[in-house]
Amino acid sequence: MEKIVWKYKTPGIPDQYFIRGKVPMTKEEVRAVTISKLRLQEDSIVVDIGAGTGSIAIEAAHICRLGKVVAIERNEEGIQLIRQNQQRFQVELDILHGNGAALLHTIDFFDRAIVGGSGGELEEILALCYQKLPDMGIVVVNAVTIETLYEATQYMKECGYQDIEVISLQTARGKQLGKYTLMEALNPIYVISGTKGQSSEQEEER
Repeated sequence: MEKIVWKYKTPGIPDQYFIRGKVPMTKEEVRAVTISKLRLQEDSIVVDIGAGTGSIAIEAAHICRLGKVVAIERNEEGIQLIRQNQQRFQVELDILHGNGAALLHTIDFFDRAIVGGSGGELEEILALCYQKLPDMGIVVVNAVTIETLYEATQYMKECGYQDIEVISLQTARGKQLGKYTLMEALNPIYVISGTKGQSSEQEEER
């Protein structure tokens, strides 16, 4: 297996660098925005629920060298892909196989959470994240449907998250067609973020 050394500080590792199967993978443009909304530090402890191929977890692990990244995935193929990509990028990951809510109960502390897939447990997952996150902890949900977007924002409000923000990403990539370049659209993605408690940015504005 070819090993890849990603030596850059910026997120957005090219999609083709990852080993991919039938499990959906978050595209690099979406990863870049998701990572930026997490406000990661070197010592951040991150959980990625519904980690898929591990692309976001691996991006986070490159930043959180002094912290820890936990990748949770219930799909067996996804677990294998995460392990393969972990080896390929030579990063440290804790990989947990099972349902997100059940495994979150076993984790004592984290200060950042990503929800890429919930397996129908979105409400419970967001509530557990709120319980376990410290003040100023951040959760980011990536949604592909408007139903999940609606549920995520409603559940966040009910839990008590502050600074809830929704971004709709509609990315198009150039594709060569002879001597011309056509823009090929990717599926829209919603990035929903929230903070446990009011962010320092909001406090400074007051």
